[in-house]
Amino acid sequence: MSASYRLLLVDDHYVVRIGMASSLNLEPDFEVVAEAESGEEALRLYREHRPDLVILDWRLPDLSGADIIKTLRDEHPQARVLVLSAFESEEVIYQALQAGAVGYLTKSSRRPELIESIRLAAQGKSSFSGAIAAKLAMRMQRPGLSPRELEVVAELVRGNSNKEIATHLSISENTVKLHITHIMQKLRAKDRTHVASIALQRGLVGSSSTGL
Repeated sequence: MSASYRLLLVDDHYVVRIGMASSLNLEPDFEVVAEAESGEEALRLYREHRPDLVILDWRLPDLSGADIIKTLRDEHPQARVLVLSAFESEEVIYQALQAGAVGYLTKSSRRPELIESIRLAAQGKSSFSGAIAAKLAMRMQRPGLSPRELEVVAELVRGNSNKEIATHLSISENTVKLHITHIMQKLRAKDRTHVASIALQRGLVGSSSTGL
């Protein structure tokens, strides 16, 4: 029986890729045609193999998940991407959807759910678990932060003062204060510390923003 769905796996962890490939190739209608450990390699292999579905880890060493999806979709509008990630934050799920992913699953998903989601996603159908869909719905009810506001949030997470933020972003301290006021309103935060806590919880900034 020939495979119905040709898959490209993208994950920077070798053991994860091998385990996924072995498991998925047991399905009679799945064929893992290529594996990538970076975003650039994923883009190259997609162009070479034109798979039915890309199963993508969100955080890779070179490119972000959003950048990979946007690039694929710009070059190949028919490209279908299912994000399979360890991250469950509302913001990351929202970013994946905005970038053009057809589905989002966590790596803790059970095998039957994973298999069914892959089949749906390969057909171009939305594939979100109930828990992921609930988080996505909550995020879509809130106003988003502008790119500049996200930069200010990242500075707050690092613990920088208004003066330091102004210097780093080449803006005035008054502008920084205005941005922080708007950010607190959008996030419904009580103070700067609360902003940082919410930002980390929701995945508004990466762990690298903490300087750790």
